[in-house]
Amino acid sequence: MESLVKDFVEEVEAEKYETQNFGSSLAEIKKNGAAKSLEPMVEMIVKAVGENQLAQATLTLTDADIQVALETSVVNLPLRYLNAMKKMLADDDTMPVSVYSIVESPDINPSSLRIDKVASADDFVSHKGDMAAAIATWLDKQLDQIEENQAKKDADDSQETDDSDK
Repeated sequence: MESLVKDFVEEVEAEKYETQNFGSSLAEIKKNGAAKSLEPMVEMIVKAVGENQLAQATLTLTDADIQVALETSVVNLPLRYLNAMKKMLADDDTMPVSVYSIVESPDINPSSLRIDKVASADDFVSHKGDMAAAIATWLDKQLDQIEENQAKKDADDSQETDDSDK
């Protein structure tokens, strides 16, 4: 799947892309595994790509300040960063469309955003099972990183409290 940058920009500006929101909880992911929570998102992206549509599937964790998304795009930026994309891209370029995994949390890193390329949209569809497994592994790793950063922040906050009591 490829897109002329001009067409991509027009579709995103007009919000002419498939969107679907899903809900889960961190507790549910830990209990049932990331793959189970991501399955409907993967299916939605596969269906959209099969119909030559751009897409965005978002999973909001109801018991944590974490959002996970799968998006199709021509560059590794969330679709909402279209203005930044327009500055980087030439309208008459044709670019491959890829699927990106995104996690947003204040505890993922200093920018609160992590985005990684999963695969080209075509490869994503033709190797759906492998892609779903890779995204589940990726999400587990991101959730571990968030947990580690939260523990470090809590320890730092505790240390500051101890220091101010002296």
